[in-house]
Amino acid sequence: MVHRIPLRFQLVALQLGIVLAVLTAVGAVTIRMQEQQLRDAYQGRLIGVAESVARLPSVVDALGTAQPAQTIQPIAEVIRQASNVTYVVVTDRDGVRQSHPNPAEIGRPVSTDPSVPLSGEIYVGTQTGTLGESWRVKVPIFAPDGTVIGSASVGVLERTLAEDLYEDLPQLFGWLLGAALLGSLGAMYISKLVWRRIYKLEPEDIAALLETRDAMLHGLGEGSSPSTPTGRWRSSTTKPAGCWASARNSPDSRPADAWNPGSLRCSPPDRPPKNWCSPANGSCWAR
Repeated sequence: MVHRIPLRFQLVALQLGIVLAVLTAVGAVTIRMQEQQLRDAYQGRLIGVAESVARLPSVVDALGTAQPAQTIQPIAEVIRQASNVTYVVVTDRDGVRQSHPNPAEIGRPVSTDPSVPLSGEIYVGTQTGTLGESWRVKVPIFAPDGTVIGSASVGVLERTLAEDLYEDLPQLFGWLLGAALLGSLGAMYISKLVWRRIYKLEPEDIAALLETRDAMLHGLGEGSSPSTPTGRWRSSTTKPAGCWASARNSPDSRPADAWNPGSLRCSPPDRPPKNWCSPANGSCWAR
């Protein structure tokens, strides 16, 4: 015999499933929104640092000299440390590095495509360079006459973004855990309340009671009417007080002829009908 799970436990499990599904969706959306807000905050900071480097007169003037790295490298390192970013890289119009956190990379072409900033546009996105995958911003460096003479690239490693995001996750998980606990308590209370409202019955018990009631009502509806010595039939089914059923006053009358809703006649209890039998059609009235 298969053991069925009680209704109360089924209700608890269903509500807990809904609570967990909702909390999971809320948690995923919250983490995604937090990550996007973090990227937007870093993007604003990176653009500000990159544009500051690109507008420095000392950087613009150095790009027109034979050894620009001697001037640009110290400036870029000071700005990188002060702004707390992973790198500040300045390139000339050919995409050759004039500054880098690793001095060995100075004088080498950049490992990513520099065409966007060298065309006068700003690039924002994730790329993988010599330091790893980073969220970066590249801006053009303009000469006084408006021509592009180089680019300034500022970035932060993706793992740094992830670390900043993970710092806030314990607090978020704490709120979600509290919400899950409250939802679980509410689910158990509601399930117990519903179980009591149905008199602690299982669905099978309720179905059996309904079948028993229908069988009893069906049996009552098939009741017959005994005959009287005069040949009249008296219905055994329930009739309103003060009502009489018509039956043929003949020897071959049948219980089926005794009474039906179409032959029901009623009068007040203190005023019975004057004639009990009708000589015209042989019908009698049985109280």
